[in-house]
Amino acid sequence: MKILLIGNYQKLIPKLSRLLNRNHFESYSSYDAEAGLDEALSEIYDAIILDTELPGCGGLEVLKQIRRAGLSVPVLLLSPKCGVIEKVRGLDSGADDFLEKPFADAELIARLCAISRRKGELIQDNQISFAQLSLNLNTYQMSNAGNSVRLSNKEFEIMKYFILRGCNVIGKEELLTKLWGFEGSPAENNLEVYITYLRRKLKLLHSGVRIHCIKNVGYHLMNTEE
Repeated sequence: MKILLIGNYQKLIPKLSRLLNRNHFESYSSYDAEAGLDEALSEIYDAIILDTELPGCGGLEVLKQIRRAGLSVPVLLLSPKCGVIEKVRGLDSGADDFLEKPFADAELIARLCAISRRKGELIQDNQISFAQLSLNLNTYQMSNAGNSVRLSNKEFEIMKYFILRGCNVIGKEELLTKLWGFEGSPAENNLEVYITYLRRKLKLLHSGVRIHCIKNVGYHLMNTEE
């Protein structure tokens, strides 16, 4: 699972990142409201851990904007206060759960797993799907009709991004910046290589799903069996 961390404290976020990595989560960090909201709106994360103490508009306002955008990604709020008033404000803003700082590591992991399980419309048994194709978020196995292949880390990231976007076209520049962090010829060449690998594996699975390229625009998934 890919977790977005949005927090102001330089000490808290690295600690959370290490904790999540030890528990086999992927974590990505944003240290201010604007950058955090931009990452959240990319729709590539399975859950968000959001600190209420952010500079500028604050964590609750970031949460409200995430919900106004129509995103149903699970959000765990972190706050130095967890009284009734704070909990009501957080839940009314769209939080799935609330955890007071400082917290026990085991409790944070347990609450994160709980809110992720509740989001059954997207993640069922840690799998996401497109048509008859499924991708296991824990094992990196891509499956179709009883057949499966394991994806490399980068193949997994690309395929997951495609599945979460469905039939929507994804610009090449968006893929390069989200998955490599920059644009340019080396990253573009790498992207084309991995797309080729994924197309081979889709054929190996006898899947009706194809990665379709729109010249000078980008890529999207296509179900050829419809």
